[in-house]
Amino acid sequence: MVDSEVELLDRTKRRTMLVLCVTAVSLLALSALRFVPRLNDALSGKPEYVRILTETFARQLASQTQMQFPVIVEQDEHGICPPVSAASVPDEEVRGTIYLLTYSEQQHLTCISTYIVPTDESRFSVLRSFTPTEGKVFGPRLLGMVKGITENRIYHTYSAEYLKRLHWRYTPHFPLSASEAAALKSQSYYSGAAQQQGGSASIEFDYGDLRAEVAQRHRNVDVALTWLLVGAVALFLFFLRKLGLLYRRSAQYSRLYELKLTPGVFVKANIATQLNAARRQYFERQHQAQERLRAEEKLRALTTTWQEGLRSALPNLIDESLRRRVQECLDHEPPDWEEVKSLWVEVQERTGTKTPADKLNLLLESTKPYCTEEEFATGRAEAFAILNRSGFRAARTFAITMHDQFRLRAREMEELETKSSTIRQQAEGVLSRPS
Repeated sequence: MVDSEVELLDRTKRRTMLVLCVTAVSLLALSALRFVPRLNDALSGKPEYVRILTETFARQLASQTQMQFPVIVEQDEHGICPPVSAASVPDEEVRGTIYLLTYSEQQHLTCISTYIVPTDESRFSVLRSFTPTEGKVFGPRLLGMVKGITENRIYHTYSAEYLKRLHWRYTPHFPLSASEAAALKSQSYYSGAAQQQGGSASIEFDYGDLRAEVAQRHRNVDVALTWLLVGAVALFLFFLRKLGLLYRRSAQYSRLYELKLTPGVFVKANIATQLNAARRQYFERQHQAQERLRAEEKLRALTTTWQEGLRSALPNLIDESLRRRVQECLDHEPPDWEEVKSLWVEVQERTGTKTPADKLNLLLESTKPYCTEEEFATGRAEAFAILNRSGFRAARTFAITMHDQFRLRAREMEELETKSSTIRQQAEGVLSRPS
């Protein structure tokens, strides 16, 4: 895999992890808002008990008057709903009737005012104007501005205990005791020209319907939160699956370079860095293995040459002790190449069939497995220079010293490689250990 593909894989993993973290936080927040009562109620907002009661009253009032007169509902938190004392107006001077219901959540009251629209407005000094856009209208809407005078007014207050029982988290208990029923009783005060409470006398409230309407906004919030939770869970699972596929792909690449990629390392570490390091180490190991194979092959070739030379020289050996040692060396499996080389040099010296240059060349050949071609060529040139200048004994000493030095260096490199491999395996074990 090229570097650009590795970087793309790591960037995709980081983006996926970021989306997963954001989605997980969203899931926790949505779960808290949905299932923690205090948070859920705060999101749903303060219950509008008096508005629901007032609008229910207005709806029934409009129905009882057969939708003949406008019934207007307005919020007035600072309204005082003062009593009225107005003289009655003859029916022939009345053009219509308007009902105005104002409410206050803070004061727990509903003020029901009945206005009559006179045929001659000039006879009255105090008039209230009504416009088509005013308040929430139940019944027929106004077509233009209308002025009316107050005929009567009902001041209706609700007990706090009664309003509390309309909350969606309240669990009702029936039947009620006498003291509970008294605590739920509302108070009404009437003032005006007529001596009866008009259309309000026969209006009744259904407790279950009121609670359902009070909880309507709460239910809407819960439905929205539920759908958001479902969407967040689906999104989380989608990106979790995507992260799993990225892990499988990364693990496949890591196995190519002999790297064990655990889920913990995949999540915490930089994948590009891990894979590039594993690839570099893999190529280094392959190069070192090839170098060792080449060195072993050269050593086998030299050993085979020396063995063939010993076999050919064996019938001509006069020294029985040397002959026995050569035979034992040839019979030993696998052959000890150091012993084979030593006997070969000794046989060549005993038989005298080789010139000093040939002997020196044989000594130098034993150094090849431990050095590069350049190092061997340099050492060989220097050895033959010593042979020409100081004789075979000095050149032989130089060749043996060069052999021992390169052999010692090769052993040190092998030990360092063994230690590095052990440290690398321990580090990979620490990285793959679950956190």
